[in-house]
Amino acid sequence: MQIFAHRGSKSNRPENTLAAFEEAVRVGADGIELDVHMTRDGEIVIIHDESIDRTSNGHGFVRNLTLREIQKFDAGSWFDKKYKNEKIPSLKEVLELLKELDFKGILNIEIKTDKYYYPGIEGKVSELMLKENYPFSHIYCSFNYKSLEKLHDLEPDTELAYLAKNEKDRIIRGLDSPFANSLHPRIDWLYKNIDKLDKSEKFFRFWTINNDLDIKIALSSPNVLGIMTDYPERAVKIRNEYKKES
Repeated sequence: MQIFAHRGSKSNRPENTLAAFEEAVRVGADGIELDVHMTRDGEIVIIHDESIDRTSNGHGFVRNLTLREIQKFDAGSWFDKKYKNEKIPSLKEVLELLKELDFKGILNIEIKTDKYYYPGIEGKVSELMLKENYPFSHIYCSFNYKSLEKLHDLEPDTELAYLAKNEKDRIIRGLDSPFANSLHPRIDWLYKNIDKLDKSEKFFRFWTINNDLDIKIALSSPNVLGIMTDYPERAVKIRNEYKKES
């Protein structure tokens, strides 16, 4: 089972920063999950929310700010003052970091177009990902089905995952999708539908799994390809111990 560091190692580093991604590589995560938005000047940046307010000392929506304006702000002190030099990184910067660290896992890119649609974001992200051969592979996920359709047209051989909470209609749509290879439901869906997993032709990765019991249940469930966790170091250890015992 793959262990994905959710927004990097966000339990002990400020989320979606270079420090969080570097820590995820250090602890041996199989994958890294991050979120992308687009700035006013068309740059792809890594941040979960539509605004920069929660994870920086700045204010405003990503879509109304340029990359230069966004990177003037401190994106680390809200978590711990020792990370005061962290900025909201661009996707380019993250790709360069992972290349320098020789990361050989999977980069899971969530296209954040479910609340606000950024025209052309799929093409911008795809262009960056196909620009060179990285030592790691990549997959895309989104709550926005149309974004996945566009990515399928751009990269027909790249894995696509449909995101869901526990909505039945979303799960059915993902299972029936001709191009979504996998589903990424919220963990509570697993408990309600564990008996259905082995009947599916698609694989699942669940979010966000942060306690030992949930990790162990996911490990023993059929068709669970991976989990997203804020504690990748602990999850890797539990997974490795489980492998030895089984």
